Amino acid sequence: MTKMEDRKIIENEKNDECEIVKEVREIRHKISARFDHDVGRLVAHYQELQEQMRRSGKYRFAELPKAEPKILESADTEASD
Repeated sequence: MTKMEDRKIIENEKNDECEIVKEVREIRHKISARFDHDVGRLVAHYQELQEQMRRSGKYRFAELPKAEPKILESADTEASD
């Protein structure tokens, strides 16, 4: 992005990108309002929506890599008697 482009966004000048971001934020706010802006209820809604989409078979989802549990070693590595 050029300095002029940066300046346009900073100054909040009307452009297509700003309008899209504004519209997305309005939609997100309306969805959040349906759940009284309760994060737990909102996350549960999105998780259920994800499950419905998975079951439909219409969409493919990338599987997240399984995180290996990290075992922390004791600072004292000598065996105690």
